[in-house]
Amino acid sequence: MDFESREDRDGVRLSWSSVPKSKLQHQRNVIPMGALYTPLNDKSEVTVLDKSNLISCRSCRSILNPYVVVNNGTWSCQFCSVPNQLPAVFAEDGTPYLQPALEGQFTTVEYETGRKSSLPPVFFYVVDTGFEGDDVEAEFAKLKESLVLSLSLLPENALVGFVSFGKHVKVHDLTSNDDLSYTFNGNKTYNLEQVQQTLGLSGSGLSSAGLLHAQAADFEHLIGPTARRFLQPLSLVEYELTNIIENLVPNSFPHSEYSERPARATGSAINVSTLLLKSILGDNHLTGGHMMVFIAGVCTLGPGKIVDTPLKIPMRSHHDILKEQSSLIKAPTTSSKTKTDTSLYKEAKAFYAKIAKVLVSLGLSCDLFIGSYDQVGLFEMDEVCTKTGGVIVMTDSVSTAIFRQSFARFFKKQELNNEWLDMGFNSTLEVKVCQDLKIEGLIGNASSLPFNKTVAANERMVSEREVGEGKTNSWKLCSVDPRSTYAIYFEKMDNLHTNNAATFIQFLFHYQHPNGEMRLRVTTIPVNIILDSENAQLEASFDQEAALVLVAREAVKKLQTDLHKKFVSGTALSKQLDQVLIDFCTRFAVYNIGMMDSFRLSTTYSLFPQFMFHLRRSPFINVFNSSPDETSFVRHVFMHEDLANSLLMIQPTLLSYDINSWGSTTDEDTGEEIINEPEPVLLDSASLGKTKILLLDTFFQILIHHGSQIAQWRKAGYHEQEEYAYFKDFLGAPKREAMSLLVDRFPLPRFIDCDEGGSQARFLMAKLNPSTSYATNVNHFYGFGDRSDVFTDDVSLQSFMDHVQRVVTSRK
Repeated sequence: MDFESREDRDGVRLSWSSVPKSKLQHQRNVIPMGALYTPLNDKSEVTVLDKSNLISCRSCRSILNPYVVVNNGTWSCQFCSVPNQLPAVFAEDGTPYLQPALEGQFTTVEYETGRKSSLPPVFFYVVDTGFEGDDVEAEFAKLKESLVLSLSLLPENALVGFVSFGKHVKVHDLTSNDDLSYTFNGNKTYNLEQVQQTLGLSGSGLSSAGLLHAQAADFEHLIGPTARRFLQPLSLVEYELTNIIENLVPNSFPHSEYSERPARATGSAINVSTLLLKSILGDNHLTGGHMMVFIAGVCTLGPGKIVDTPLKIPMRSHHDILKEQSSLIKAPTTSSKTKTDTSLYKEAKAFYAKIAKVLVSLGLSCDLFIGSYDQVGLFEMDEVCTKTGGVIVMTDSVSTAIFRQSFARFFKKQELNNEWLDMGFNSTLEVKVCQDLKIEGLIGNASSLPFNKTVAANERMVSEREVGEGKTNSWKLCSVDPRSTYAIYFEKMDNLHTNNAATFIQFLFHYQHPNGEMRLRVTTIPVNIILDSENAQLEASFDQEAALVLVAREAVKKLQTDLHKKFVSGTALSKQLDQVLIDFCTRFAVYNIGMMDSFRLSTTYSLFPQFMFHLRRSPFINVFNSSPDETSFVRHVFMHEDLANSLLMIQPTLLSYDINSWGSTTDEDTGEEIINEPEPVLLDSASLGKTKILLLDTFFQILIHHGSQIAQWRKAGYHEQEEYAYFKDFLGAPKREAMSLLVDRFPLPRFIDCDEGGSQARFLMAKLNPSTSYATNVNHFYGFGDRSDVFTDDVSLQSFMDHVQRVVTSRK
């Protein structure tokens, strides 16, 4: 089965589909053994079976699958070799038939567990009212419009709550008709007892009587009357909630607009909201859901603060953070008040890490919807999203189309059933492996759970080496959508059983379906075991796209700042990636020592060096010209997306439309009309041309670039004349293609329309491989002939590959 077919069917891409028998031989292959798993993969329909077909191994709790050995009414588990009784199943007429899970096509199957979540999903709003600028009212009105619209996109039974914040935090009572709210001091860090005392939620918001019968209890019996003031089904409080939103006013605490930032208590609002939900829901994992935080500026007050209010104090930059992390001895603080206070960033990081732990224990995600021209402190607060599987939408303003459409798209419905939201809640992932594999860890927007010690086999499956969220075989994912993808890394052990032709990996994904059912999706994947000398089979099993994403995720994870781990700089990481590439080429290229011209890589391996070149230049690793917030945003999205989108972020696509070959032509032999499609071209400065329109897709941006000749004709208005109708069609073609790319993209990308030589063209020039730069031909005049140079000191792909080949072929 080819790699794409397996991804469509099972949502899995492996770096190696075959592994050598010995551990040492596998280590020589440089690229780690790993899997990219998309649990809610929707590229093919998954069969749903009822709970009577759910059969698990009595020893290791793995699930019956098509690869087990069945013999005389027993099946032998491939993960722990324990024999299990196979229950007989009969049709209505009494004839016996095979268990459905044993059928070959059921490598991925979903089971209804027969359990339902005790409560519907939670959607809790935390809204910033600290707007400023010239048109505050208009801007704030747009946000309120989006919030009211979102209520119509939620399921009717969804539990909703509402908190607003500026200098202070207000918890709104949904049952009072006169907009009653409880105010918290934004400058104070509250604990659970203080929040419960203030809101009258002494003990817990859960009623003890309801908890005894949690499975059968409804909202009224489960949630106490006091807690019901702050969390209610949407169908009961839609009118009151709409009133609360429409009556919100921007926070207008006086401050000098020209010398001070407004007081904003973002950290305190997130903390109070989390503790309120903890007070109501307790530790009983009753339901999943989202805490949606809307942010319009930087936190300047209370816990999570990252900068003081005077505007003369600059916000931290990458340089400040780097200096803080790499200095072993703290420099004495100077008396100057205009220096960046980097200690705030560490305090904020630690504060948000604690909140993330509470949200993970509740099974809730935190989503950040940001509309601000300046930084808001995402770099510090990103952990509340990455650990809980939340989403981040970052735009210049809440009134932009990107913000409003992305927020509406967050509530996308399923294609098969337009009633349910296209997401899973309160989910966990468990991975089972055979004896010749061990689990090193998971990299993605999730957090590790302690493995189940009651199952003895689990401890054997965990590797000593830790990658990302390691030392376990189970993780809390919280909220998941069809693009949520997780990278799981494995350690290859020696194969002691000589007769085994394959080893197996099983993914057990437990989640709360939008209809309230608790479901289990099981995916079982075989990995071939080959002889150490079988290089042809090893080559056929290598997936260079999956390998790149696995290497990239591990690299980006090292750069994501963790206060407790060793700091790695971008320059040091680039050197590590170069070493990986050199070792890879040394292992798999064919060459004669000392002869650069003899260097050859087969097609299976040949794209990997090119991918690595673009990875080194990507915004995930090269943070030059990016703010810490922008870097956090792109890294967060990269850790969430599936393989195709991850690849697009590393190596963007470029389509070329040339006026000289545009339009339909007639085939001379058959007389058929051939319609010229845009041509995919190399991401290279050689692809530029005066008569071309280029369409660049970087995932975060979609850019249309008009060559100088095309721009001149457009400005002259040729496309408005009847005899130039084909030119009008030519100008519209890239826009139609761009619209088709926007259909499924989340968050919406920024759309840029620019001309050659214009200021916006820099976004394209920064991505192109500088094969024609002033450095390659110093005597060439810019813009002379049909060639455009890229003004950069960066090396081109050709120079990079020449250097790699030189290093590899000179090794002995």
